[in-house]
Amino acid sequence: MVKGKTIDSNNRTLSFVNVMLLNAKDSVSIAGTSTEENGTFILNKIPEGNYILKTSYIGYHNNYKNITVHNNFNADTIILKHDIENLEEVTLSFQKPRLEKKNGRLIFQVENSTLSSLSTYEILQRTPGVISLDDKISVKNLKTTVYINNKRVYLDDRELKNLLENFAGNNIASIEVITNPSAKYDAEGGAVLNIITSKNISIGYKGAVNGTWEDAIFPKYTLGTSHYYKNNVVDFYAGYSFNPRKDYKRSDSYVNFFDGNLPSNQWETSLYKTTRSKAHNFNTILDFNLDDKNKVSFSSNIIYNPSKSIENKVNTDVLSAEDTKESSFNTNSDIDIDNTNITLNATYNREIGKNGTHLDIQTNYVYYNEGENQILATDYFDENDSYQYTNAFDTEASQKNNIFTGQIDFSSPLGVNNLELGAKYSSISSGNIIAFYGDYTPSSSRDDHFDYDEQIWASYANFSRDWDSWSLVAGLRGEYTDAIGNSVALGTINKQHYLELFPTFSLHHQVSEKHEIGVSYKRAIARPRYQSLNPFRYYLNENNFIAGNPYLKPSIENKISLDYTFDGNYIFEVYYQQEKNELNNLTFQRNNAQVVYNSTFNIEESFQYSIDFIHYRPITKWWFLSTYMSGFFYEMSFIARESNDAIQTQNTVGYFGQLYNSFTISKEKSISADVYLEYVSRFFIGNYLMKDRFKTNFGLRKKLWNGRASLNINLNDVFNTYNIPLTTRYLNQDNGYTAKPEQRTFTIGFNYKFGNFRLADNKRNIDFKEEERLKEETEF
Repeated sequence: MVKGKTIDSNNRTLSFVNVMLLNAKDSVSIAGTSTEENGTFILNKIPEGNYILKTSYIGYHNNYKNITVHNNFNADTIILKHDIENLEEVTLSFQKPRLEKKNGRLIFQVENSTLSSLSTYEILQRTPGVISLDDKISVKNLKTTVYINNKRVYLDDRELKNLLENFAGNNIASIEVITNPSAKYDAEGGAVLNIITSKNISIGYKGAVNGTWEDAIFPKYTLGTSHYYKNNVVDFYAGYSFNPRKDYKRSDSYVNFFDGNLPSNQWETSLYKTTRSKAHNFNTILDFNLDDKNKVSFSSNIIYNPSKSIENKVNTDVLSAEDTKESSFNTNSDIDIDNTNITLNATYNREIGKNGTHLDIQTNYVYYNEGENQILATDYFDENDSYQYTNAFDTEASQKNNIFTGQIDFSSPLGVNNLELGAKYSSISSGNIIAFYGDYTPSSSRDDHFDYDEQIWASYANFSRDWDSWSLVAGLRGEYTDAIGNSVALGTINKQHYLELFPTFSLHHQVSEKHEIGVSYKRAIARPRYQSLNPFRYYLNENNFIAGNPYLKPSIENKISLDYTFDGNYIFEVYYQQEKNELNNLTFQRNNAQVVYNSTFNIEESFQYSIDFIHYRPITKWWFLSTYMSGFFYEMSFIARESNDAIQTQNTVGYFGQLYNSFTISKEKSISADVYLEYVSRFFIGNYLMKDRFKTNFGLRKKLWNGRASLNINLNDVFNTYNIPLTTRYLNQDNGYTAKPEQRTFTIGFNYKFGNFRLADNKRNIDFKEEERLKEETEF
């Protein structure tokens, strides 16, 4: 046993000092801990021998002490002396975030910076090139996958936001923005956000409790707790959160129906939607260090959301072409949903030799079960609001998914080169049932049982090399897919067998100290989500529904880009992106039946030209600024299915811009504020044109009790300018809507840490690509 106590030169106790025991021969770390609040520390079960006892603390010189351990050794009192130079840097200048561009990755270094006081979600929102649109995180409007420590996160947008909001930014070392992922990553997806956490350096226990209260139309709150323990063999993490919510959304829409090419009448609809949910999220991580070269990990993530209810009230007025009221109908729809999502992971890591060669083997399993019951009734009235009749029906639906993956990855440095090889197998089984009850059944709706099974075999090779002023990454991934979909009502309707190859390439050259140029290329695939394949219908009212499309095919994307970096923080990129059979949500009106429906379709083609600019800099010692700007031309072509299958082409020139300002207010750096501005010009969401959208967010953070606690206040969409109309007008299609969710919100959050709260934990999420496709992109 080795014990001791740390103080400063003024005889004041120092808490949470890092204490490391190093082998005297080669300085290899043997054990470590951090001091308690009274400055004492103990290292147990230390073998006899000669060691170096190292103590370190920010703002102080490191202390090294040679010791010899027989049985018990008392290091007595260790005095740490102030590092005046370092201390001045911390208290006066405060480190600013740094940006680095390397091998197609934009690396945003945030550790120990002014951004460390924020949540991980807030840091992502301020990362250059990252867009947060309707709580959905993306890079440059590309399909984006979020990773934590190279592990894929599989949560829907709201659950991902909740996870990242409760993950403290002081655990984050850097954010990697990867616009050209290598062949090691699944071929599905356009960009990757990889969150790198700080390494574990201490041994001990820490815990935290947190709560958030949010006020909008309805108030809601989140309560959570997390616990982490580490010793020389085991890292263990457990976290739980409870998130009861009552959300409100209003949507105003219109449809101008046509009789041939002439307008016949117009429907004006108002939707009032109230959603109640009580979601429980529990996750655990258990890492075993078998020895210096072998490690196994077991992880679980459980999301349980019972008795989620959706109450829709839909009022529609039918107006003539002369704008006089002809009739009306009102729909009440109640939906009850039970959802369980269980994800399990097992991973084995082995370090081979001493040159950095690694072997990783992992398996994943997901069980997803959702049951949904809907009760819908529509009352019809004449032009004088006299009751006419009622149509009513009930539905019962269920979806069960079982997903299994297994993969192996091998990497080995070969001098200045690095070689990566790997293989992966995925098996997906999805079963779906829907039944209609009542005297009335909407047109073309029927009971059905839909099964979808898919198997994917993949392998890849990736080669990278750094030499002189050049950097090269080249890889090839192959994926063979065997899929079949069966509907009782429709028969075998989707049978696909295909092999696709996905090359990736990136070459960069450092022309001089201030100038770097590069070129990159990537081919990728996007497969339809399981719910999008399900042919069942879900009704807003009997004339407005969302339907699955069992005939969907995967889409293929090609992207080539040129980039130029000046002085490290002026970054320009020009790229061309083309996608064949892009999967897109389209809305159509069937004029003769006066029906509006939304579904996912393979559109003919889409492409985009874009020029992007990223810049960041500290303006003063207390003001940090970053900006991202993108100008683009986007065009898409799709089959106008309710207009004699004509090919409809839509395009727009647009601009996206974001400006983030961070201010350190107090001298002791305990109060910080930020202002975030975002502007999006014209853009197409499916076949809807979205006009200019703007928002302003404001945040304030106060550290309490020497960093052990924090208080956060945030106001989002300060001027309530983010909810804007969407419209589609072409041929015999003319409809649009304005969705008004609770966008302007006031949030106050409190987080308290106990135990050795300076420990960096092993918190991460179980993640793999296949579970991403459980998520549904559209909802009422």
